Amino acid sequence: MDNAKVDSPKRPVTAGLEYSHPLENWLGRDWIRRLLGRLSEERPGTSQPHLEQALNSYGDPRAPLHDRMVYWPIHKVIDSLRKTMTREQLRAKLGGHPPTVRGIVATARSIAELGLTVPQRWVMPLFVVWNFTNRCNLKCRHCYQNSTHKEADGELTRREKLEQIDYFGRHYVAMVAFAGGEPLLSADLEPALERCQHYGIHTSLATHGGLLTKEKCRRLARAGLKYVEVSLDSTGPEKHDRFRGVAGMWRQSVEGIKNVVATDGLRAGLAMCVTQENFHEVEAMIEFAIELGVSCFAHFNFIPIGRGREMADQDITPQQREQLLKILHKWMHSQKIGVISTAPQLGRICLSHTDENGLISCSHAGNAAGTKARVVARYLGGCGAGRTYACLQPNGDVTPCVYMPDRIMGNVREKEFMEIFQGSQWWDLLCNRDEREGFCGRCEYRNYCGGCRARSDAYFNRLDHSDPGCINNLVLWEQLTSTSVTDTVQTNTRHKVGS
Repeated sequence: MDNAKVDSPKRPVTAGLEYSHPLENWLGRDWIRRLLGRLSEERPGTSQPHLEQALNSYGDPRAPLHDRMVYWPIHKVIDSLRKTMTREQLRAKLGGHPPTVRGIVATARSIAELGLTVPQRWVMPLFVVWNFTNRCNLKCRHCYQNSTHKEADGELTRREKLEQIDYFGRHYVAMVAFAGGEPLLSADLEPALERCQHYGIHTSLATHGGLLTKEKCRRLARAGLKYVEVSLDSTGPEKHDRFRGVAGMWRQSVEGIKNVVATDGLRAGLAMCVTQENFHEVEAMIEFAIELGVSCFAHFNFIPIGRGREMADQDITPQQREQLLKILHKWMHSQKIGVISTAPQLGRICLSHTDENGLISCSHAGNAAGTKARVVARYLGGCGAGRTYACLQPNGDVTPCVYMPDRIMGNVREKEFMEIFQGSQWWDLLCNRDEREGFCGRCEYRNYCGGCRARSDAYFNRLDHSDPGCINNLVLWEQLTSTSVTDTVQTNTRHKVGS
């Protein structure tokens, strides 16, 4: 990729990063917090808090007259915030989209209990990535999970899985992403999707795509699945198959993507973990995704954990990551395809390379435009490990991130998820971006980025260190690469301790 070919959509903006909105002043008041607590609390004898009923009845002429009258003040407040949107348009985003309503209720509960904080703290994660099984039929070189052809010891039973979804439902988790291993190998997946659908939880699936037949896609859609993300490592079949350890997988994965695209109710994503081996193919892969009809291109940071520890020297340099993120930013602004990234530095690139009307990354899962999007990004964006999201492992262990398998916060067989999440020994560190060593602790973009905590952990065995993948931490990368990166990572793994 030639850096000279990467065009910024707008002239860079380097100042004025503390975007604000009048609503912040209101949400910071004690009486508003108490009101949010009352509106979002559980109500005996009903399955919905007042706030959920108010949002569901907004702009709906079919809603009971009682709801339209009782919640009229809340509906007027919503009207005052919708600006140029019509009631019908906003209605579609609220009552017409249950995960959004769940997210608003979760936010209200979090502000009521924990206050308005930068970045925002949550009583429960908005987003749970669930490594549903450790079983997989591939042998990927970089597998963070060390997946095998067999289930891991002590994996949750179907009953335990469905009970956990009931818990997520009661506590307003908005999104659950099913990952693995290969989740399609589990007979429990469709019942789990159906249970999530019952609560209005948005569901997504991360898969190698080889099992996505037309019939399987139809069944997944009926079970409530919304988004399917298929991993592809190269536009060349031989390279992909070599990396995945199974001949013919590229063809099967591409066929799976085509089947998802052709299925009503499913959105398709193409995921690419970028290393030295495929760095030069990123633009070609994005163009291939568009050709396939994929709606989203997802870039995944390479993190040297699991089997990836054996290939740590294949990580891209900070200069390459900076170039990559600029390319992602360019394609984001093309609006030919959605673009997301697990590299929190994409938030910095967006803010520094566009004006206030340009698209920015608000979180790992989405982007938006305008000043309000920048305000949201200050609370929600950047690394969300152990703060906006958490990982549930196949055996019930809870970790801050899928890329931190050794940082076990607790197990759902022993404690409730909320207690584990808030009781984590790393809770304060992960929720406070001032507690960072080096440049990550003083960077002007830290409220929108914070550095990848998993990379800090993998390379330095510390959650509070700077992210060596950032161009602003180039000196750290040079120190790491002055010797064998792979040896450094493996040494840290042998001496891993809590921090």
